[in-house]
Amino acid sequence: MKTVVRSAGRVVRPVSVATRGLRAPGSWLTVVGWHRFGAVPDGLTTTIDGFRRQLDELDEWGARILSLGEAVARLEAGTLPARAVVLTFDDGYASVVEQAWPILHDRGLPATLFMVSDYLDAGLRLPWDEASPDAELVRLMSRGQLEEVAQSGLDIGSHTVSHPWLPRQDPVRLSRELVDSRAALEDLLHRTIDAVAYPAGGWNAQVRLAAARAGYRTGITVDRGINTPDVDGLTLRRAFVPEDVADFRLILDGAYTWLRPVDAWRGRHGRELPS
Repeated sequence: MKTVVRSAGRVVRPVSVATRGLRAPGSWLTVVGWHRFGAVPDGLTTTIDGFRRQLDELDEWGARILSLGEAVARLEAGTLPARAVVLTFDDGYASVVEQAWPILHDRGLPATLFMVSDYLDAGLRLPWDEASPDAELVRLMSRGQLEEVAQSGLDIGSHTVSHPWLPRQDPVRLSRELVDSRAALEDLLHRTIDAVAYPAGGWNAQVRLAAARAGYRTGITVDRGINTPDVDGLTLRRAFVPEDVADFRLILDGAYTWLRPVDAWRGRHGRELPS
């Protein structure tokens, strides 16, 4: 996390906490996410020890971890518990199902994995990982692994067919990315897929409309900040979790809500990045 952003977050944190305290307990939801797990933290990688510390931080903060479906329904109804949080993972790295999910399962915590459907075949790499010398770090889960963790309780959502920057796609390709991914995952898992995470958080009005037409009830962006009942369910806000738990606490306290205009601009005009 950039030093200037962290410093600004610390400055505005007291205001964010005070403002949040004025809201009714069931009126805000925090959604957080991770990508993969490995020995060295970077923009996509979290250490598994760091992940355990982050879960401990959630517990210390008093988080109530809910499944995505329950959280969205209760956000709309205004019945969320105080400090409601949803846990998510993007892309489909094998380390999520082999390292992170067993920890969550042991703790009885729900989570949602957003899978890129065309990358469920052994040996494939996501585009930004093609040159990586660390084959284990960038290894993606297999169809069998996805089926197994889905059966054990991990919620599954779509992350499109091939992880393109959606605002740049023509209407036919945009529809195909959203519809075909949902259909492929439903055929594999024999369950309804009603949530999508937009690759790299890229969305605009056309993307949101296409997601609705494709049958999704929930859409996840990377616009940071808490979700309130007036936030559109197809453009929910989410932040990825930094390795440092002190930075994570800033996210939980809503200290980066002020970045929403920056995130919104990036989500509509920025370039494609992993997420």
